[in-house]
Order: sequence, then C-alpha cells, then structure tokens
Amino acid sequence: MSRPSAHAQLHAIVVLWGCTAILGRHISISAVPLVWYRLVLVVIAMAVLVPARRIPVRVPLRAALRYAIVGALIGIHWLCFYGAIKQAGVATAVITLSTIAFFTAVFEPIVFRRRVAVDELVIGAVVVVGVALLIQVELEVDALGLALGFASALFAAVFSTLNGRYTRDEIPERLMLYEMSAAAIVVSLCFLVAPDQFVSPAALSGADVGWLVVLAVLCTVVPQVWILHVLRVLSPFTVAVSTNLEPVYALILTAVLFPADAPLGLRFYLGAGVLLSLVVINGVRKSLK
Repeated sequence: MSRPSAHAQLHAIVVLWGCTAILGRHISISAVPLVWYRLVLVVIAMAVLVPARRIPVRVPLRAALRYAIVGALIGIHWLCFYGAIKQAGVATAVITLSTIAFFTAVFEPIVFRRRVAVDELVIGAVVVVGVALLIQVELEVDALGLALGFASALFAAVFSTLNGRYTRDEIPERLMLYEMSAAAIVVSLCFLVAPDQFVSPAALSGADVGWLVVLAVLCTVVPQVWILHVLRVLSPFTVAVSTNLEPVYALILTAVLFPADAPLGLRFYLGAGVLLSLVVINGVRKSLK
C-alpha cells in the first residue's frame, strides 16, 4: 500500500466511523448494552472471518496477553466515551476526544523509542481548537464528564499507538479477534456491577437489531480491520490527526440526512477548515522527512 493510497483509505475509514453518530440516533438502548451488543456481534463476525480466510487462530501466549491488554483498553475507551456523552453531552465528549492527537504525540515516542516532536504537540493542541469551532462549547461541565472524556482520548491514543506497533508483525484480522474478544469481556463485567443495565435479546426491537448489525459490521469490523492495515504504512499520530475529521463527516452526513437537526453555519466551516489544514500540514511535514 502506497502512502497516498493509505491516506485515501484512512479518510474512507473516518467516514465510516462518522456514521456511528447517525446510527446512534436510531438505536434506542443505552450506552453500556449498546457497546456490549456491538462487541458481541463483532467477535462473532471475526470468529467466522478468521477461519474463513484460513488464518490460524492460535498465537503465542505472550502475544495473546499483549493483544488482550489492548482489547481491554479499547473496551474501556468505548465505555468512557459513551459515559461522557451520557454524563456531559455529545459536545463535551467530542471535544475531549479530540485531544487524542495530543496524547498520541506524547505516547507514540515512548512506544517507538524516539524523541517527542514539538511540532506534533502543537498540531495536537490546535486540533482541539478546530473541533471546538465545530460545536457549541459547554461552559459549565461537571468534573466527571470531563474526566470520562479525557480518559476516553487517553485510552484511544494508547491502544492506537500500540496497534501501530503490533500490526507490523501480526495479521490484522487475528489481532482484531483477540482485541475485540478481550474488550467484550471487559464490558461484560459492567453487568456484574450494574445488572439492571443489561438488555436481553428478546427486549430488542427488530430495528435495533438491524442497526446494531450495521454498526458492528459496517462501522466496526470493516474500518477496524482496515485501519490495522493502514497503520502498517502511516504513523499513529497521522491517523489520530485525520480521525479528528470524524465530527466533520458526521455533521455533513447529519445535515444531508436530517437537515433540520444540523444546520451548517460559519462555525462549522471555520472548524472544518482548521482541521483540513492540519491534515494537509501534517502530510506535508511527513513527506519532507
């Protein structure tokens, strides 16, 4: 895969991730069971896909443990992100998640054993400004909502960077099977703490089942396997910067499908312009190295 192709595929992945906001509008169940059903369906899909592609399932125990740790981080990330939405609103969750580029700029040098790049830290900080322009910033937000949002970004930066390292030596589909299985186990533990959160399959509506399948397959299995291939070419920081265009794509899709819900004004275009400029700047910066 060439770098231009990897960049193009990365933006296709981000568009698919942006669709999760649209699907969230249709799925009626709350955050924890939504994440749980999403993971269960993903694990089932991967359990079929990996043998179908004649990929050996077994890996060395040490590798399995490493992948399980990453999967646990993914599960915690999703719980923190949806928890931030429930606690403090979508605006707070999206803005705090945008700090993933900043956290990645700090964590990636540790994993790949290189110096911290000051220009990456600056880009990561400016990304927050671009995202803040897209949406109305909430001035009064409780500490728990902010903590969950920042934790979501931190865990996302950690597992994305680790995957950038592991994909060099591991088959992406098998890696995802182990990670999503571990994530499903972590989320399942939530029902031990709050059993009233569980929603039985019989209680799901036909529409919810259909949208959950779309969410699991089209917006999780496809982009997650895809991004593991892209990480073989692009750095985790580059992926993190481009991922911050997800709110842009989500708002565009919302405006097209539900015009009354998301009118795009000057704030949107200013924020989108900042984020697009940062993606271009980062790409040029990488090409000059």
